[in-house]
Amino acid sequence: MLIDLRNSFDVNHLAISFACLIFILLITNIYKVSLLQKILLFSISINLFFFNFLAINNNFYDIKSHLPLHLCYLTEIGILLSLFIRNHKFTTWMLLNAMFGAITALLNSNLDSSSSLIERLHFFISHSNLALFTIILYKSQFKIKYSNLIFSINANLILVSVIHLFNYYFSTNYLFTLAKPKGINISFLLPEWPFYYFFLIIFGLASYYITFILFNTKSKIFQ
Repeated sequence: MLIDLRNSFDVNHLAISFACLIFILLITNIYKVSLLQKILLFSISINLFFFNFLAINNNFYDIKSHLPLHLCYLTEIGILLSLFIRNHKFTTWMLLNAMFGAITALLNSNLDSSSSLIERLHFFISHSNLALFTIILYKSQFKIKYSNLIFSINANLILVSVIHLFNYYFSTNYLFTLAKPKGINISFLLPEWPFYYFFLIIFGLASYYITFILFNTKSKIFQ
């Protein structure tokens, strides 16, 4: 079991994730929601622009791995849109994905030794943005409607189906529908394809339910 855990958690990754979370908790306790939203808008915009610019400029952009088709990167773009659209149903969908993505990715990594510094920075900034978005909505007393919870589950099922077809036809592995993620992560403890994906879906549904409960309790941690 000790060997399994060593192959499932990267100490360096956890240390950086912890530092990111501490920073996010500090700024969310110092600044008001209006300023935090501006910080989030700036962070997402700069992150998306510079990652794609640097990846293309340095000739390592690969459509098989760098398209924003993983759930967290899609959610980051969705969050950017939600800052302008202001649609409760869409924002709920992004929130549920952000909570799941932030927790999962800050504890696990799908990067390996071949990943560049640019990719690593993009990974941590992107998932920190998800965590920041989650806390901003929590501070804003955002409520999740049950109907929007069901909508978000159905929307993700459709999204997974579409991307699975994309993976099948273009030999990619976005959303990890065809193979476990690379790197050191908890998927090492899960069974092989396709059974590991059922566990991922269960984890996702559990995260959705916990987020739904958390955002609909009367007592708030951050005020």
